[in-house]
Amino acid sequence: MDQQLFRWINSLAGKNQTIDQVMVFASTKFRYLFASVLLMMLILTRSRKKLTYQTVISLVISTSVKALMNKIKYRPRPFVTRDANVLLPSKLDTTYLSKHSILSFAVSTMVYLYDRGIGKIMLAMSFLTAISRIWVGAHYPLDVVRSSILGALISTLVKKCTFISWREG
Repeated sequence: MDQQLFRWINSLAGKNQTIDQVMVFASTKFRYLFASVLLMMLILTRSRKKLTYQTVISLVISTSVKALMNKIKYRPRPFVTRDANVLLPSKLDTTYLSKHSILSFAVSTMVYLYDRGIGKIMLAMSFLTAISRIWVGAHYPLDVVRSSILGALISTLVKKCTFISWREG
C-alpha cells in the first residue's frame, strides 16, 4: 500500500506547474514560516519562556531520534529504487524518517498545545509539508507518517514532562 500510495501522489507531480511550485515551496520554505510564527509567538505571548524551552527540547530530541533511527534503519529514497517524478534534488541517504516532517510536526504540535488557533494552522502546514515530501519524490508515505507521529508524540511528551519541573522551578 505504501508503494501504491507513493505512486499515486507522486504521479501528480509535473502535471500542474502552480501546484508543483506550491509543493516545492512547502517542502523547502515552510520551515522559515514555522520559525517566523514561532518567533512572533515568543515575542507576543506570555508563555514565551516555557514555549521556547519546550520547543527547543522537542527539536533536539526529534533531531536525535531521527539521526539514531536513520542509522539503525536504512530505506532507499523512492527515486533510487523506482521511477519517480523528482522535483527536488535529494541526498542519497535513508528515507526511513523525514526530517522535514518530524521537525514541522514537533513545532506545530508544541504551538498547538499553547495556542489551538495558530496551532491548527501550523498543523495544516505540517500536513502539507509531509504530503509535499512525497509529491517531490523524496519520501514514501510511511516515512512521513512515521515522522509526523514521532514529532507530535515527542512534543506532547516534552510538554507533559517539563510542565511539572517548570512549575516547581
